[in-house]
Amino acid sequence: MIFVLFGLYVLLSAGGLILFKLGSQDLNISVSKNLFELKISWLMLLGIVCYACSFLLWLVIVSKLNLSFAMPLSVGLVNTLVLIGSYFVLHETITITQWIGVAVIIFGLFLIA
Repeated sequence: MIFVLFGLYVLLSAGGLILFKLGSQDLNISVSKNLFELKISWLMLLGIVCYACSFLLWLVIVSKLNLSFAMPLSVGLVNTLVLIGSYFVLHETITITQWIGVAVIIFGLFLIA
């Protein structure tokens, strides 16, 4: 069960970050005479919800798993999914060096697991 929660955490974290990027194009922050105004898109709001849910899941995960295991595994998986999502969703150019980095991360994840 904890690994299902872990997978959900990774998906929500990576999804939240990609939604932040998508929603940041409509971000509008202004400050004038003691008034702070923040206008965000629904994509940014959805990203915030995803990230908040992933944080709550993280609290459960670290209460059940060793931090020395959970942290490197989560960072590696989230970074890998963000790179893949950036390529497919955001249509960013990914260099060969970045793809090699993903391969190294995945190899490291097998060593940790």
